[in-house]
Amino acid sequence: MSFDFGKLDLSGIDADSGPTSSRIEIGNHNVNITDAAVEKCSNPAHSRVRVHFADDGGKTILNDFNVVNGNPKAVEIGLSQLKSLLECAKHPTPNNPKDISTLKGLSVQIDVRMGRKRDNGDQYPEIKAFLPVGETSKSIDDEIPF
Repeated sequence: MSFDFGKLDLSGIDADSGPTSSRIEIGNHNVNITDAAVEKCSNPAHSRVRVHFADDGGKTILNDFNVVNGNPKAVEIGLSQLKSLLECAKHPTPNNPKDISTLKGLSVQIDVRMGRKRDNGDQYPEIKAFLPVGETSKSIDDEIPF
C-alpha cells in the first residue's frame, strides 16, 4: 500500500509539543538508587560501578564510577566519588559495602550540572556532587572566588 501525501488530512490531530525529557535536569534533586551493577567496559581490563538514580517524578540519570582502570587517577576519582555517594546515602557500611545490591533503594541528594563538552560538541547534565537528603548546599558556582 502506498501513501499519498497529497491526501493527508491533519485537521483532527493535535500538534506534538516536542519531546519531554525523562532525564534529570540541572539543579539539586532528591533521588533514589533504582539499580546498581558492576560492569565491564569496552576495554575488558576496565570495570565500573554503574548506578541509576530516579526522582519522584520518574526522571532519571546514571553515574559511572571507575573501579578498575589502567589510569590510577581515574580509579582514585571513581572510588572517592563512590565513597561520597555511600556516605551521603547513609549506607550502613560505606567502607565495605560487600554486595552491590545494598545500594538499591538508598536515597541521596544530587547536584547536577552540565558536564564537559565532548569532542563532537555534545554536552549533557552530570552528577557533580552527592549530599545527604535534606542538606542544603552552596551551588558549585558559589564556590568560585571571583
